[in-house]
Amino acid sequence: MEVPHGRELFIGSRWVQPHGTELTDVVAPFTGKTVAQLPRPSVEDARDAVEGAVASFGAWHDLPLEERHEVVARFCAGLDKRIDDIVAMWALEAGMPHGNGLALTTDASVFWHRALDEALTAPWVEVRDTPMGKVEVRHEPVGPVVGVVAFNGPHMQFALAMIPALLAGNTVIIKLAPESRMLGYLFAAAAAEAEFPAGVLSILAGDADVSQYLVEHNDVAAVHFTGGTEVGRAVMHACADRVANVVLELGGKSAAIVAADADLEVTVPALVDAMALYSGQICLTMTRLVVAREIHDQVVAGLVAGLKALKVGDPTDPETNWGPLAAPRFLERAEGYIHRAVAEGATIAYGGRRPAGFDGYFLEPTLLTNVTRDMEVAQQEIFGPVYCVIPFDTIDEAIDIANDSRYGLSGSVFTSDPEVGLEVARRVQSGVFVVNATFPCLAAPFGGVKQSGFGREGGPEGLLSLTQMKCITL
Repeated sequence: MEVPHGRELFIGSRWVQPHGTELTDVVAPFTGKTVAQLPRPSVEDARDAVEGAVASFGAWHDLPLEERHEVVARFCAGLDKRIDDIVAMWALEAGMPHGNGLALTTDASVFWHRALDEALTAPWVEVRDTPMGKVEVRHEPVGPVVGVVAFNGPHMQFALAMIPALLAGNTVIIKLAPESRMLGYLFAAAAAEAEFPAGVLSILAGDADVSQYLVEHNDVAAVHFTGGTEVGRAVMHACADRVANVVLELGGKSAAIVAADADLEVTVPALVDAMALYSGQICLTMTRLVVAREIHDQVVAGLVAGLKALKVGDPTDPETNWGPLAAPRFLERAEGYIHRAVAEGATIAYGGRRPAGFDGYFLEPTLLTNVTRDMEVAQQEIFGPVYCVIPFDTIDEAIDIANDSRYGLSGSVFTSDPEVGLEVARRVQSGVFVVNATFPCLAAPFGGVKQSGFGREGGPEGLLSLTQMKCITL
């Protein structure tokens, strides 16, 4: 696929020449072969992005909301007209199956248009009566923002966090993952068409040195980080040193509770679909399947049959629903967890191997039984296709198992009793939850608790998450 401006970088709302001459390979995970060579952004390029964001912040936030809205709306329109290219490039460079990618990108479009609508009615300024008289409460932009977004849905994070940040009046530097280098050029082409004022928006896919420079920079007022919990802690420490704002959307080890009265004709296909979504490389994936003991064997048999039926293959093929992992390190990490789980006593009910006939980074969906709640594989986020089945005897025990985790991102319950479903949903410690399905609403709002992070994306709360409040006594 053609990469627009493939020898330049999008810094400060403009295409510019990079400071260095180093190129980096883009490797397709389906084949393991290089499909493009693109400039490797340097710390000097990141410095230019910060300087531009600082210099343009005052003029950007002083623009009337309607004028900012017009520019951001042009950006969203540019993304919309590139949806087919985004889906195709996402499959090529990161292994996202075409069908999954189309669904997620279409949803992202819905969410960025929702953000545009909500910005026009949000309570940016309100007057309240207090014991001291009237006060004006204002939500104002925080300043230059760095958004560190993950490879498994950068445009979704644009919709839920970065576009709201721009609408609020912040200048923004979007730091993409190395697995999104090509995709970043499509996003940047849309931004260039929107004609943001100089300095307002930078989009670059950098390595760890660029991320560290941006996160630690004294002139960056806020960091919105999406990624693993361990790196999230380091981001939080860096922001603490200068008391910068931080929003963390971190890992998960979400549990799907399957009650004895669950409708398995609904439950099993829903769980298989959730397990197949991007080969488990989704923070929301239900990686712990907490199943009533009396239906344990029946559920496992159904899951195995469903996983066997998945079509493994080229992620650019619309018929494929199981593609490769995004990079060799993810494949090796998942295999390590499987090997250690078996050594601890777990049984592989299905999968656990690299499927024959593929040169890329493929791993079969792996379903583990005889797993106890305290095993490493049941406690650590793997971010890959490794799923644990844990039996329970009572709903109270199931909830206890679900809560026995340092994470608290999502969760679900399958039951025929609406009252039980709501009780479980209220008692499980998570930021979002779903009854009789697996994928939560991302717009009402979305975020985690415990070590899954804090702050929110989507909805009015996400729109205001990268603002600061000022109270004026009138």
